[in-house]
Amino acid sequence: MKQTRKALSLLLAVLLLASTMLLSAVPANASGKWEALKAGYDHFTVKETGKNYDKVHLKVGAAVTFDTPLYALTVKIAAIKGAEATVQTVMKQKISDDLFYVSFLDVSNQNGDFVSAKNGVANNKVDLTQIGEGVCYFRFTVRSNIGYEFNNESDYRAYQDKLEYFEQKHAFYFQNVPNIELTGMNLKATTNAITVGTAFKSYSKDVTASGTILYYKAKDAKKWSSKTFAGGKPMTVKKLKAGTVYQFKACIFVKSRSPEDGKTVLTAKGNISKVLNVRTGFASAPVIQSIKASGAKTKKVHVNGYYETDGDWHPAYDYTVTTYKLTVTLKSAPKGMQGIKVTGAHSSGLPLWAKGTGKTFTINASASGNKVGKSVKIGVCTYANAFGADAGHSGYSPAANKTVTVR
Repeated sequence: MKQTRKALSLLLAVLLLASTMLLSAVPANASGKWEALKAGYDHFTVKETGKNYDKVHLKVGAAVTFDTPLYALTVKIAAIKGAEATVQTVMKQKISDDLFYVSFLDVSNQNGDFVSAKNGVANNKVDLTQIGEGVCYFRFTVRSNIGYEFNNESDYRAYQDKLEYFEQKHAFYFQNVPNIELTGMNLKATTNAITVGTAFKSYSKDVTASGTILYYKAKDAKKWSSKTFAGGKPMTVKKLKAGTVYQFKACIFVKSRSPEDGKTVLTAKGNISKVLNVRTGFASAPVIQSIKASGAKTKKVHVNGYYETDGDWHPAYDYTVTTYKLTVTLKSAPKGMQGIKVTGAHSSGLPLWAKGTGKTFTINASASGNKVGKSVKIGVCTYANAFGADAGHSGYSPAANKTVTVR
C-alpha cells in the first residue's frame, strides 16, 4: 500500500513538472489574450468619439478617438505655429503591448490625393499651406505586429496571415480655410469708391463655392456693413463719401461637401483680418497758387542701333531732352493728403509723384526736345493713400491743369 502511495506521489510530481514546463512555454494569460484578439478581429467595429471635422477651421485641441475592440487611437491637434500643425497620435492597446501601430499619415491636398506619407510617430508636422481648402483630412493607417507570445496557440496559423496583413484607416476630417490680409498693394480708390483687391478663389476638388466677406464702415461710424464677393471678383464698395476714411476687414469663406454623405454643403470661415484704413479721393481739384519751371538744361541722347528679336534692324538715332525743376505751390493742403501726382512733366509721358502733406513740392522734370522758353501743359492732383511704391498710391482727386513756361 505504501509502495502504491509512493508511485502515485511520484506520478503526480512528474505530471506537475510537465505542466509547469508547458506553462512556462506559453506566457501567462496568452490564451486569454489570443481569444480576445480573435474575438476583436472577428467582430471588429469602430466607434468615433470627440470632435472630428470642425465647422470653423482647424484649431488647437480638436481631437477624435477611434475606439475598436483591439485598440483605441486618439488623434489630436497639439499645436499650430504659423502654417505648421503638430498632429499627435496616442495608441492605447487593448490586447497586448505594441500589437498595433500607426504605419502612415496621409494628408489630403488640393486634388484630394496625398501630399505626404510619414512613419507613424507620436507627433507629425504638417504644412497646412500644401493641403488646400474645404473639408480635408489627416488619414492614419493602423497595422498589426503579431508577437511571439501567440505562437503556441492552436489556430495561430489560421489567423496569422489575417492579422499580419491587418490594415485599418482612420480619417480626422477638418475644414481648412486660409486667412486673408488686407494690404494697400492692390488697392484702388476714387472719390466715391474703393476696391481692396480680389476675392479669394479656391480650386480644391470638393469646394463648391468660395470667396471673401468684406466688412466696412466710415472710421467714425459704429456699425459695420458687409458684402460677400464670389471668388475671383474685385471687392469694390461704391457710393462712398469723398475725402473720407473708411475701415475694412475681411475673412475668406469656403463651401465644401460633407465627408459623411458627400452631398451636404458645409460652410467654413477663416479668421477676420486686421483693419485697413483707406481714404477716398478729395472731391475737388487742388487750387494751385503758383507753378514754376526753372533751371532748364538740354542734352542730346544717343541710342545705338539694335535688332528686334524677329530680326528687324533699328538704326541708331539721337534725340534731345530738356531737364528742369518743377515747383508747385498749393493754396492749401487738404487734411489727410499724402502728396501730389503730376502729369506732363516727364519725357516718357509717365506721371511723377511727390510725397508730402505741405503746400510746396519740387519735382525733377523732363520733356522731349528743346523746351527752353517754351510752354508745357502740367496736370496736378492730390492723392489720399500712400501704400508701397508711387504707382501703388490711390485716392486721387480731379486734376488741376496749368500751362508753364520752361526757363
